[in-house]
Amino acid sequence: MKSFALAICCVAWSCSSSMADEARVQALLKTIAEVGPQGTGSPAARAARDELAQQGLEILPQLFLAMDTRNVVAANWYRTVYEEIVVREQASVASSWPTAFLENYLNEVHRSGRARRLALSLIERLDPAFRDRWLPTRLDDPEFGFEAVEIALAAGAAAQKTKNVEQAKVEYRKAFTAARDAKQVSAAATKLKSLGEAQNVYQHLGLVVDWRKIASFDAPDRTGFATVFDPETKLDVLLAKQNPFATAEWIDPKFVDAMGQLNLNDAFGTAREKVAYVFAEFDSPRDQAAQLRCGADDNCTVWLNGVRVFGREQWLNGTRFDRFIAPVTLAAGRNTFLVKVCQGPQHRDPEVQNLWSLQLRLCDEAGRGVEFTPIAPPAAEAR
Repeated sequence: MKSFALAICCVAWSCSSSMADEARVQALLKTIAEVGPQGTGSPAARAARDELAQQGLEILPQLFLAMDTRNVVAANWYRTVYEEIVVREQASVASSWPTAFLENYLNEVHRSGRARRLALSLIERLDPAFRDRWLPTRLDDPEFGFEAVEIALAAGAAAQKTKNVEQAKVEYRKAFTAARDAKQVSAAATKLKSLGEAQNVYQHLGLVVDWRKIASFDAPDRTGFATVFDPETKLDVLLAKQNPFATAEWIDPKFVDAMGQLNLNDAFGTAREKVAYVFAEFDSPRDQAAQLRCGADDNCTVWLNGVRVFGREQWLNGTRFDRFIAPVTLAAGRNTFLVKVCQGPQHRDPEVQNLWSLQLRLCDEAGRGVEFTPIAPPAAEAR
């Protein structure tokens, strides 16, 4: 519905203008859209840009629609046209800005985030109070959600400071529900816990935290990533549902931190130049597409239901939240993860701790954990 309103707004604005030939503008925009890498099409794009920059505010709707593109080179050309027109028109008292179009465009979440931010900055110039009114409403916005969550967290803190506990809870709940950033999720959960409301961070983010310990192997000279060890040769058995790892020892839940990071030094013992294999099981309520997001120190390889779905050889890189992303499909019913994590040599600085860790989660494209039920040890049932 919003797209229709935006189109009507754009058409109405274009029809009211006598300053620019819409067909000519579209042709010039198309010329810029055809620009490619390494300067392909740049001379024609430059000429088109210069001609467009002489137009007035009446072409802004067409220009913003053109900026909704994955062609970064073309988007940069459009941006220079936009800046030249806006700078010139701001000096004119009689300028008539397409504010209705801009607000509709801004509310369309499928548009390019970069172009939407440009629209917001222009609206804010015209109405300085707009940002403060609009941003708190964008908790589920893929581009502006982070800022909206920050506002909710600040509102919760302000309410807490004035002893308005119930209002603080309302704001922190909003923040927790909408947050996709690990630090924001943790901050909101911590605040709610301090007010007597526990939240399941693991479930919210889709973190896999219940692991079984399979085995570890020596792997000198950074050979671990490429070497095939015994657990990998049992994948055909795993696929046949004759699970050879079902009786493997559970890793103590205390070796997993509040953000789902597994400390393998604690689980397997401090080591250098080794490879560890861990195993997890979970139930999915349906066949569902998901994103596997993971990070490991030093590197990891992941098999989902016996199929290798991720592997990246990088040494001494640290475990960073959502460092790697891979699309996966979960099967209805029981699913399994086998993960191989390498530990490299001692850091050049002997004072630097040799970390050995894994963090893995399953989420949607927006970063919200997908629905699954972990197969957990008794000690983890209360988490």
